[in-house]
Amino acid sequence: MDNFFLLVIGVLFILVAGLLIFYFQTQQNFKEIAEKLEAIEHPHTGARSTESLKRDLALHRDVLFVLEADISKNKRESLTEDELKTFDVARHHIKASIAGLKANGDWIGLPFDYEWVELLERIPNVLSLYRKAEAEKQAQELQPNQGH
Repeated sequence: MDNFFLLVIGVLFILVAGLLIFYFQTQQNFKEIAEKLEAIEHPHTGARSTESLKRDLALHRDVLFVLEADISKNKRESLTEDELKTFDVARHHIKASIAGLKANGDWIGLPFDYEWVELLERIPNVLSLYRKAEAEKQAQELQPNQGH
């Protein structure tokens, strides 16, 4: 009976050790995959100066703030195609600038610099109209497929 109990504990110990090794290996693999995806999404085309990154960040952030002010002032219910493209371009440039600043070690963070998600909190009208337009676009793409 004692030998059986020791055998069960030994097997359980080996299983737990195996699961821990598997868990940490997959976490390492996920980290490597995330780093590769980040490199693909924001390729490093050489180190840009901090000032250049900050100017690009401020320029595209201001574009979104002006769009937010225009929507708030005119109480519009939709974005034009150009404004949708402007939002996409601004998002790409802002994320790339933030990644560049972090890579340079010059990212300050709150309360001076905002991540993309924190910036979205400051442009609620643009964000809601953008999401509405994207939902409508997806609905239009799905409708022809449902007809077949």
